[in-house]
This record gives sequence, structure tokens and C-alpha cells, in this order.
Amino acid sequence: MNFDNLETREASASSRKMYTGFAPVQIISVNPDTKTLASILGVDIEKVKEPNYVTEKNTRLDFWYVNHPSFKTELKGKFSIWVDNNTRMSNAGKKQWIDDFTKTAWAENLSLLSEAQAGLQPERKIDMKSIREAKGGEETIYSLLKAYGNISPKSNPLVLTSWATLTKGNGSELVNFFNHFNEKDGGVKVLMGIKDGKYQDVYTGIFLNVYGKVTDYVTKNVMGQYGFKSFYNGSFTFNEYNAELAPATNEVDANAPIMMFGDTPTEIANPFADSAPISLF
Repeated sequence: MNFDNLETREASASSRKMYTGFAPVQIISVNPDTKTLASILGVDIEKVKEPNYVTEKNTRLDFWYVNHPSFKTELKGKFSIWVDNNTRMSNAGKKQWIDDFTKTAWAENLSLLSEAQAGLQPERKIDMKSIREAKGGEETIYSLLKAYGNISPKSNPLVLTSWATLTKGNGSELVNFFNHFNEKDGGVKVLMGIKDGKYQDVYTGIFLNVYGKVTDYVTKNVMGQYGFKSFYNGSFTFNEYNAELAPATNEVDANAPIMMFGDTPTEIANPFADSAPISLF
């Protein structure tokens, strides 16, 4: 048989639907084991490869999500956040610091940090009693938790029991957190996009509460130098992705109104602005 002369069909595009824009989701699992992963995917366990979340340098946390009950489009997927147990450093050699109320700042050392804080308004100051060096991915994780539970830590700290355990790939504490708030109709609004024209992607640089509003703060974050690199159609409105109709860039029409589900009448300047605190457990 001459294999070179056989007529082959061109590979067809994936039939799986992909989306762009903000969508409200609920997280159902973090770093699931093989059995849980098979259940999420709806396949036999024999068809699931044993997941490996920990590398020599860092750990991948996979957050598996489905659509929020208030949102009727069926969604199922995951996004990842990389974490480690090393102090986060800037290119200028400054350390990131974080307190037990998730406020962050950059400084070379505690002495310079204290000097910088002296001139700030009380509500903007870091709690120097609980200050510590922030670890890789820590700020992102707490941003997700605050948005998910609509939490505004003021007098009650928001601190995971063991960051070291998390960096070993154990997401059980996070699972308990999300399960708790899922029962209270909690969730998070994430910006979805398309990576390399093939893969569903989720931006982890900003998280909104499930009923939060897109603001100028959010827009600048997404479109900034370190913003979302995947294709999101230049729009924050949720839409099914169509490769044939997709424009070449993410350029946003500044004159087009952003109409979204779940918008509230009151626009806030920051998606993590102060609001009524919700106890964790």
C-alpha cells in the first residue's frame, strides 16, 4: 500500500464552544485528584491522566468552574494561578509586602516601608503589626477570594491557614472557601478570551464580584501594559467566539456602550472597594 497516495481529510475545528467577555462563574474544585477530575469531565477514570501540579520552582493551582446559577449559558473549564513560597520581588529590587487585611505595598525593607506609610491617610495604611513578605501569587489569590465572597477585610483578617500547604498543591482550604460561598449564591465574574486562536483562556489579573460592574479601573487594568494578552474581541460583553468573524485585534470601540448582565446602578471606582464585610466561615 502506498501511504503517500491516500486521501486524507483536513482536520476539523473543535466543536467545543468558546467565549469572550465577562461571565459569572462558580468554582467547584481546586487541583482535583484523578477521580474528581474524571467526575468533572464526565469520563471514566481510566481516561484521565494523573495531574501534576507541583514543579521544582512553583505550583499550579487549577480552578475548575461552571456557570453561575444566575447565568444560563453552560460553562465548564478551568483557569490557573501559579504560586510559590518565595518573596515577590520587583525588577527594581523591591519586595512586595502584605498584611492580614490583604493590603499590599512595595519597599526594599521594613524601615523604608514604615517611612512611606507615615504620610498616608489612615484607611490606606498597611497594618504594620501583621505585615509580612508577600509570596508569589499571594496577592492574586486574595483578590480572587475577596471578589468571590464580596469580602472587605477591615477589622477581621483574611488569611489562609497555611500558605506553605497551598504551595504544595493542596487546595482543600480553597475548596472549603468556595463551597461555603457557593451556598450563599457567591461567585466571581471573569474575563474570558481566546489564546492562540484555539484555547479558552481566563484573565487572572482582575476579578469582579459576581454582580460587580465593569469600571474605568477594570478597563485600564485589562488594556494596560500587563493586561490581558489573549483575544477578547475588544469587548467586555459576553459573546460566543467565532473565528471567522473575529477582528484581528482587541481594539475597543471607545464610543460603544458596555452593556452587561448583572450591572448594578451604583458604579464603584475599584472592584475591591469597601463594602459590607462577610465573615469567612
